[in-house]
Amino acid sequence: MEINYFAELWSQILDLFSGVDIWLHIKVFFQVLIIGWIVFWLWRRIVGSQAERLVKGVLVLAGIWAICSAFGFTLITNLLQLLVPVALIALVVIFQPELRRGLSHLGKVQTLRFDLSLTDADQVRFSRDVDQIINAVRELSRSKTGALIVIEPLLGERDYVSPGTTVNADISTTLLLTIFFPNSPLHDGAVVIRKNKVVAAGVILPMTDDPELSYRYGTRHRAAIGLSETYDGLCIVVSEETGAISAASRGMLARYKAAEDLKDPIKYLYTQGGDSKSRSSVDNFLSLFSRGRREDELSTPVSTQVSNQTSSQSSAGRESESGSADSDAAADSKSKSDSDTDTTDGEDEDRLSTLSAAKTD
Repeated sequence: MEINYFAELWSQILDLFSGVDIWLHIKVFFQVLIIGWIVFWLWRRIVGSQAERLVKGVLVLAGIWAICSAFGFTLITNLLQLLVPVALIALVVIFQPELRRGLSHLGKVQTLRFDLSLTDADQVRFSRDVDQIINAVRELSRSKTGALIVIEPLLGERDYVSPGTTVNADISTTLLLTIFFPNSPLHDGAVVIRKNKVVAAGVILPMTDDPELSYRYGTRHRAAIGLSETYDGLCIVVSEETGAISAASRGMLARYKAAEDLKDPIKYLYTQGGDSKSRSSVDNFLSLFSRGRREDELSTPVSTQVSNQTSSQSSAGRESESGSADSDAAADSKSKSDSDTDTTDGEDEDRLSTLSAAKTD
């Protein structure tokens, strides 16, 4: 009796799906899954960048178009349809930095596993190079010597205004201190570190055009932010006026109390997250740069500093930033806030587009 019941039930199920193409539904399901993943991936790349507000504007226009279509507002609907081709071209032009960075990330997927496997010799050499960079940044901060160091990822595009002077030397504290020594021919530009080499010095970087960036930040900070907007490397900045240590990535600027705090971000950059020890301590650092807002007590994004420059800041990574609009937090918690004159004179505003034209940090 039970066998007949299950046989009849199975027959009814087959009759129910007899006119349905199951494989068609499976293909549709996977297509929806892929599209959803692409949308999620694109949104994560856009959030925190300058393109975020533009995307929100496009979504608003799409919502208006849908409402007008539903209510039969043909005139407005036709007008919006005429603007679609122009809008698509404009979006490609406006989002060009984000598109280039996103495509470069797609290219990294194939070699990600290879990059994570470092031999013991590579680990020793990498640790030595990081220590040399940290020691140089510490000494530059102590002596209040302005510096701009660009650490390139293993894979990535190079978008420099000027390639500078080729060095191609091993990473060493002495070399970095010599390059950034005041009045030296290359001290105004940036130093570019690629893998285990100092490849160039006196490099001129593109300046950021962010209108919300505080005028207190000079050419070094603006150049670091400008490069990081279209580049996934790490730009380390040492203020000439206060000795404050900052790092820029993904269009955001973070302030650090000590040079040692940069070790984990540098390690993460080279291992692509493969080092489990460094990953846990740098998750908040990366989430800060990816979303463009404050996530931890080690760093403060530029946008937060601008909007809250008269409010109390976190005590873990920097001192409080208050008072007049010209005040800037010192890098060491024992030193009091100095006035950050890290800007150029009004008569030099036309020269802010190049790093070498700046006479102050």
